[in-house]
Amino acid sequence: MRQIAKNLSILVLLGSMVLGSTRVAYTRPGLMMRVPTSSNQKTPYLFRTGFGTEIHNFDPFNTAKGVYAEMELSKGFSLGFSAVQGGDTTSLALLKESQQKPVVEFGFHFQQRVFTYNDISLTVGLQDVVFQNDQTSDEILSLNTSLLSFFTVLASEKDLGEYKMNTYMGFGSGGLAPMDTIEVDPDSAGTSAGVFLGFVLKTPYFARRGGMDIVGEFDGTGVNVGLRIP
Repeated sequence: MRQIAKNLSILVLLGSMVLGSTRVAYTRPGLMMRVPTSSNQKTPYLFRTGFGTEIHNFDPFNTAKGVYAEMELSKGFSLGFSAVQGGDTTSLALLKESQQKPVVEFGFHFQQRVFTYNDISLTVGLQDVVFQNDQTSDEILSLNTSLLSFFTVLASEKDLGEYKMNTYMGFGSGGLAPMDTIEVDPDSAGTSAGVFLGFVLKTPYFARRGGMDIVGEFDGTGVNVGLRIP
């Protein structure tokens, strides 16, 4: 029976740049922290929901957090929803005096599996159709077109006895592209694109509680490493 699934993840970020992106870990469809995934099988659950939190600094305390929901419909089409609040992007030296209130963003995410062959699958999609409560705008919610993330991802799922290895590689735009730290004229800036990579190693540990997965990825900006329990 397909069932509602709830995930609680323990996360460690290594070398990831926090530059105001509200792409909070584990708040997008799939098993990875920030990059898209694909699978040659239909998801075993009808509906999945959960939350993610990133701790950027302890003193002063600075976090980014969000909640998400996702489901897979017929013929490999998946959709997701996320509501996140990013961390304070003020420099560390001025963080204690910062009066910045991070915006809240509501995002929609869509993807379609277009090809499968044995343990290989190919998926295309659009993530981060984001509406935010921008305080500089008269509108209650405004669409942030700079975050629109078109992507293509190729996945391989290998059975290694007690272990299983899923690998993902692809390219995308928007939130999946490298961030430019130099301010440019938005009217002259073109659409950027970048490459992302990732893997999930499913281990036999804690099998009775849902298992423990080792997760690693390069999201176009930095390297992220974490655990999923369960």
